[in-house]
Amino acid sequence: MEEYKTAMNRLGRRLMHAMLLSLGVSEEEINDTPFGDFSKIKTVYSLNSYPPCPEADRVLGLPPHSDTGFVTFVYDNGVSGLQILRREDDNGPTRWVTVPVVPNTFVVNVGDLMQVLTNGRFHNMVHRAIIGKTYHRMSAAYFFSPELDVKVSPLSKLIDPGVGPLYKTVTWPELQTKRSLSYGHALDAFKIDSN
Repeated sequence: MEEYKTAMNRLGRRLMHAMLLSLGVSEEEINDTPFGDFSKIKTVYSLNSYPPCPEADRVLGLPPHSDTGFVTFVYDNGVSGLQILRREDDNGPTRWVTVPVVPNTFVVNVGDLMQVLTNGRFHNMVHRAIIGKTYHRMSAAYFFSPELDVKVSPLSKLIDPGVGPLYKTVTWPELQTKRSLSYGHALDAFKIDSN
């Protein structure tokens, strides 16, 4: 288990680093963040089991939500059931889309704190797990989040001049608390009204 944790932490750090570099954030700016080289990271591992149900259309395995951390890696046993809420355009309707199963790969969900950190450049992913009628779905989720005392705010490089930050500074526990009180809309409480 320790080897897995070490490998996943390394993967999480590399992915976070690549995501920020892709937005034009420099190495120096990344190192100036409260988590710098991403060593101040809290990880949580969750094993999930979704047994088959003859009335699968009447139950949900996991209700709609977004993850509160930076990114989440999800690995499954090859049985579909993960769905994302997709909007075709800014004003269009939303619909649930089943994530295709690709053997021996991770699905990566962008979390709320990554949306804050990138000032909305990367968006969190609302998702849910559905249950099948005949197949048992299992998944392993690895949540990559900051340490509890780390304050996350939009990186200055990603704040548009004349607009300002879109989100207030927040810690992971503050976001989790708000999520428990307003399930599914925790990030809304930390948006800055530009009017």
